[in-house]
Amino acid sequence: MAFSARRGGFTLTELLVVIILVGILAALAIPRFGKTTDQAMELEATLALEKVYQLQNIYYLKNKRYTVDLDALGFEQEALIDDQGKGRARYLVKVDRADENGYLASALPQVKDLSAFQVTQSGEVTKVKR
Repeated sequence: MAFSARRGGFTLTELLVVIILVGILAALAIPRFGKTTDQAMELEATLALEKVYQLQNIYYLKNKRYTVDLDALGFEQEALIDDQGKGRARYLVKVDRADENGYLASALPQVKDLSAFQVTQSGEVTKVKR
């Protein structure tokens, strides 16, 4: 029986080079993925506030005043994330104040590193500095 000096396969050096390249690519991709995820969650908050704006306008047309009661508006808050990771909503949406002249609604992050947002009767959603 003759043994060949070179069998099919990869050398240790070739494997290490591939592992290093995969590590570099992962180091570049993971922060971008996290940033994109944060942007998507913040967009979800602004869309929820835009919905509150629309519902408040409908409520105002019927009652000649705004309300702090999200149930009266017909707004359904998704279940917030609890300690076990159950729930979906990353933002708590609430109406801080309301009367016949206007209202202030907020979307407060339940996950760190996300921005808070507010909307008023003008309909402009603004990012709140923390």
